[in-house]
Amino acid sequence: MTDEILIRPARGAADFDACIALQRSVWGLSDLDITSRVQLAATTFAGGSLLLAETSAGDPIGFAYAFASLRGGTPHLHSDMLAVLPAHRKRGIGAQLKWAQRDETLARGLPFVEWTFDPLEARNATLNLRRLGAQAVAFVEDFYGVTSSALHHGLPTDRLIVRWNLQSPRVVERAKRLEQPAIVDAPAFERINDVKWQAGWAVSSEPRLDLTDPALLLEIPPDFGVINGSAPRVAADWHDKVRRALRAYFAKGYVASDLAPTEERGRRRPFYVLTKA
Repeated sequence: MTDEILIRPARGAADFDACIALQRSVWGLSDLDITSRVQLAATTFAGGSLLLAETSAGDPIGFAYAFASLRGGTPHLHSDMLAVLPAHRKRGIGAQLKWAQRDETLARGLPFVEWTFDPLEARNATLNLRRLGAQAVAFVEDFYGVTSSALHHGLPTDRLIVRWNLQSPRVVERAKRLEQPAIVDAPAFERINDVKWQAGWAVSSEPRLDLTDPALLLEIPPDFGVINGSAPRVAADWHDKVRRALRAYFAKGYVASDLAPTEERGRRRPFYVLTKA
């Protein structure tokens, strides 16, 4: 696909309805869990942001939705949803939406954007931490409760809370070279062979929860969605181990500052880079 993608603010009811259709197509949500036209209209009127991605023919293929937040006492945006139709993924559209969201947020004079994501989804971690330069600063267990989405398969919706400090050197540097892959901080990569067998694990092993190194590596599956759909017991095992590790290390003051993609014998093995905040 070579169509030019246009990112623009949503303008009214037709755009809101397009975002509702995208929620159903991307996540398989029931009406109970859909963010409605009324809610989209109200929150954008009150200062939220709704950006639509569409083809040159005007077909909606993705959106980014954020609402105004005062959590922690500093006005910012909380980015609640980022969706791209499956047929249009791997084109960088999600990243385009996020960088457009950054431009819009800075134009409003706001310093950062927060959002949540599933810590087991390596693709989302790559976008959020590696490409955008955000950091996961907190871990919350079962954030949404059990939802109607087929993607969750009834598992608790544990989430990492991401903070995207829009003018930090890390983010500014990535904004300047959008066409190049972001690089994991050198100190973490220099130590990768020393720490990966301590902080990472295979599915059948137990995570270590007593490490105190300044940089640790925490393994997650390369494609949790496939495991979750085909091997629910294995998925539940990954979920439990990652939950216990994140619970322990975030309580000790670590943050997830990056995602280190590694490969062994042709097998992808992504690792969170956990560093002291």
